[in-house]
Amino acid sequence: MDVYNTEEEQVEAIKKWWNENGKSIIAGIIIGVTAIFGWRSYENHTAMQAKAASILYEQLLVASRKNDSNNIRSIANNIIADYESSTYAIFSKLMLAKLESESGDLENAEVYLYSVLDNVSRDEFKHITRLRLIRVLIANNKLESAEELLTKVKPNQFTAHYEELRGDIFAKQGNVKGALKAYQKAIANSASNEDAQIILQMKLDDLGRI
Repeated sequence: MDVYNTEEEQVEAIKKWWNENGKSIIAGIIIGVTAIFGWRSYENHTAMQAKAASILYEQLLVASRKNDSNNIRSIANNIIADYESSTYAIFSKLMLAKLESESGDLENAEVYLYSVLDNVSRDEFKHITRLRLIRVLIANNKLESAEELLTKVKPNQFTAHYEELRGDIFAKQGNVKGALKAYQKAIANSASNEDAQIILQMKLDDLGRI
């Protein structure tokens, strides 16, 4: 026997089911359509933000090539303020740190570099930022802070750079033996970089004058 004996019973059953479930189905469709359009709107907004940040960063590079420090600061700060979570903001902070370091404002350079180091996740950015920060700390005679950063480093493709900086710290402290060992380790890890080896050899030669 059929579940429903007549067409009228089937129609009535469908009506009853629709009355019980129709609203939730419509609500689900509305939510789904809204989500689709909302996601597209978000994607469009994100694309526009990325394009705007890219244009500003191009302007920043032009200012950098012209050594226009006023425009560098202005544009970089705009990028950081408006697109803080973007990669362009990271590059902007690194550029500002370089500018401050070259102008002798090592404290401000530290601020920018610490900000990048605390917020960046990619390892290559962390290593580049850490190396620059250690150099700034050494130049600012904050040797303990520089050493502390070095203790957090794991051996990697930047080993030669880290060992060179370790040697710089020891040399500033008058620890000739420690500096000698660090520079030699740096040379051993930079066999493919002739320029780096020349600089390291000069630092080794300078140890004899300490």
